[in-house]
Amino acid sequence: MARLSMLAPALLALPLMLTGCDALDGILKKKEANPAAAMMNRVIRVTTVEMKPHRVNIERELTGRTVSYRWAEVRPEVNGILRERCFTEGSFVKKGTVLYRIEPDIYRAALDNARAQLASAEANLTVSKLREKRIAGMLKTKSVSQQDYDDAKAALQQAHAAVKAAKAAVRTAEINLERTEVKAPIDGVITKSNFTVGNLLSVSQMQALATIHQTDPIYVELSQSSDDLYSLQKQLGKLGNMKDPNPSNIKATLTMHDGSYYPSAGHLNFTGVDVDQSTNTILLRAEFPNPDRQLLPGLFVRTTVVLGEDPEGILAPQKAVLRDAKGSTYVYLIDKDGKAERRFIKVSHAIGNDWYVTDGLKLGEKIILNGVNNVRAGAPVQEVSMEEAQKAFEGKK
Repeated sequence: MARLSMLAPALLALPLMLTGCDALDGILKKKEANPAAAMMNRVIRVTTVEMKPHRVNIERELTGRTVSYRWAEVRPEVNGILRERCFTEGSFVKKGTVLYRIEPDIYRAALDNARAQLASAEANLTVSKLREKRIAGMLKTKSVSQQDYDDAKAALQQAHAAVKAAKAAVRTAEINLERTEVKAPIDGVITKSNFTVGNLLSVSQMQALATIHQTDPIYVELSQSSDDLYSLQKQLGKLGNMKDPNPSNIKATLTMHDGSYYPSAGHLNFTGVDVDQSTNTILLRAEFPNPDRQLLPGLFVRTTVVLGEDPEGILAPQKAVLRDAKGSTYVYLIDKDGKAERRFIKVSHAIGNDWYVTDGLKLGEKIILNGVNNVRAGAPVQEVSMEEAQKAFEGKK
């Protein structure tokens, strides 16, 4: 009984202790919730920037490779033994320069034979002319029959035809002899020779003797996504300010693989008329001057093509543009209640330290610039001037 009397006060006090613990736990939870609420209720001081119109080039940066303006495979046009190579490999050659000489003896002999055949035909023609003239005179005196004259006249015509055939044979022999000297078909830089002196060359051979590349000017072949081109055409259509559709009026610039800029600007030379079904891209081709042969065929380059102009383009500072976990871009504005409003936007490309905005913002709207990283959607914000923000920043130091 004594022990029970001692435990009674403790048992009576237990509910009070439990109630007190519950109350304390509620207080602690309330204190834990307060910082978040305080954060949402705390007014964040920010600076803004107004969206003003800028003249912006609508451009695309596309990757591609350089391609020779023209190239020609040097091939033999007659059969024979290669007797001489007449050029320095890798050098610049002019059109008409002799590159190779093929053994000409057999072709020179064929020309001599053709000339002899021509001389024989011409002699026979002379005899046929005299005979036809003589028989024509005898026909007037009825000394020969009409059949004799007809035969003489036909023989004369055959003699004329034989002379023409002989002249054609002579010309063919001359051409074959000329072709023993293989000449450059175009101006350009010639590659290494694939054949050496003593090799047997054939008109029907698969491999070329060498290849000549004309690299001034030079082409750059580019690929553009058909989807991107479609959206770009829609944008240009809305602006109503697309450049002349003539490709030669569309400017292009080059960026080399090391990031340096090619000094001379070029222009589009060709726009594809169909879509490559395997890559869903359209072929574009740009032309650039290349007098110093700085650009070699096969180089990987980045080309910026200016397709149009937006006279009232919107440029948003890059530091004011944020991205969510999905990669979508957005900015914060201040709504009429003085709270931060998240606005998703679309951007095209960077211009200096700004993004060119194609959708989501209007001229005259203000977006939050400084303090944007501390802002959350729906949080109260206060717009201050740059001077006030700078003073506040210096005061915290």
